[in-house]
Amino acid sequence: MRLFNWARRKSQPGPTRDTEVFSGTQGPLGDAKGREQIEARQVSNAEHDFNLVMPGAFPSSPPLSPRLAPLEREESVPVSAFQQMDIDVAESPELPTELGSHLHPRRPARFASASASAPRRTRRPSTPRTPIRRPTAQDDTAFDDPWNRQASLFERLPFGRPVSAVQLFSPKPRPIPANRIASIYAMEWEKRAREAAALEGELGRAARIIPQGPAVRQLSWDWLNQVQRAMKAPQTMPVAKSLSGDALYQRDIATCINHLSWLNDEIINSYLSIIVHYLRESAGNLNDRPLFHAFNTFFFSTLRDKGYQGVRRWANRAKIGGESLLDVDTVFIPVHGAAHWTLLVVRPMERTIEYFDSMGSRGANQVRKIKEWLRGELGTKYDEDEWTVLKSVSSMQDNGSDCGVFLLTNAKAIALGIEPTAFGAQDTILLRRKIVAEIMNGGLHGELSPIDKAGHLLL
Repeated sequence: MRLFNWARRKSQPGPTRDTEVFSGTQGPLGDAKGREQIEARQVSNAEHDFNLVMPGAFPSSPPLSPRLAPLEREESVPVSAFQQMDIDVAESPELPTELGSHLHPRRPARFASASASAPRRTRRPSTPRTPIRRPTAQDDTAFDDPWNRQASLFERLPFGRPVSAVQLFSPKPRPIPANRIASIYAMEWEKRAREAAALEGELGRAARIIPQGPAVRQLSWDWLNQVQRAMKAPQTMPVAKSLSGDALYQRDIATCINHLSWLNDEIINSYLSIIVHYLRESAGNLNDRPLFHAFNTFFFSTLRDKGYQGVRRWANRAKIGGESLLDVDTVFIPVHGAAHWTLLVVRPMERTIEYFDSMGSRGANQVRKIKEWLRGELGTKYDEDEWTVLKSVSSMQDNGSDCGVFLLTNAKAIALGIEPTAFGAQDTILLRRKIVAEIMNGGLHGELSPIDKAGHLLL
């Protein structure tokens, strides 16, 4: 029988425990209960003169090189021996990491039976052995390579090999042009060239300007006093009239004068009619078929809710319906949605659509609705490819109340040929007073004309 010699050792700071050390001597064995406890305990003594070698045990953490088998300490192996080793990766321990499956490839199925039947034994570097045949590049199942698997699946796709890197990353397949030298984005560049031509005035319109210095002209003291007196007028007394003859009261102009107030529909409709009248008067178009028109604030909401059938007669009543719409210069369309005012500008002569939003939106849904109206109004004369949506930019508001002021000022800037970015949020207090003054004046003439005696054009 085997004898065990027990030595008690005190550990580092903390509770003490008994550590058994196998001495290698022979002697009588204790009772069965003690033998089971002895066999169940782990034998460890880091400070002992030698380490216990247990066959089949691996360290708790992986070695520095996962492809090298663990060596016994008693042997001194030169460095050159490691370079000549032929390691079987199938017998190396797996790493407890996410990369373990990639660092340890699976063996081919033809080697599985041989390795399973052969007894597992510890190899020594000095022991010569016959190297196994390594899998070749033709063995697709030899290595579990996700990148190679993805490339193989890509090569089996029905569209074959990609024509170019642009085709590979394009979200939609693009036809190869007849001229192989031309770019596949030739149509896109032509569209952008048309937009640039429209913005630069190459289609017969003067380019918009940015005035030097402040773009908004100051109001005179006389007009400031008139606006102040209108704000103190009785509620039942009209303070102004629109060009169509509708009376405006103190409660109406208060939505424009008071800071951070939302402009109501009466103010917006009255001011847009003033802008259209100025354009028609400047072009000598007062008695002819109108070249300029502004729909009221209910046009777009009706189009959005009821479709083209809801506004089918609106253009005919304005004498711009049907194919005659293509002879109209400019159509202003105020848009109201979700407590926010924006502006659509349609130029049928030039086949352009512009959308101005002081919050920075591109207005894809609004533009889609206007194209629906154009398609219903023009019928067979409507050609989608002829119409261009210009990437127009508006000045940005700095609060949630001045969107109506930006709508009207953008319309005025477009009518005058001034870039809408020429004014900003710092001008809104003055612009509110000017809108009321110009409505009370009955138009953009006299002292409130946008062109002064020196010929300067200002808002």
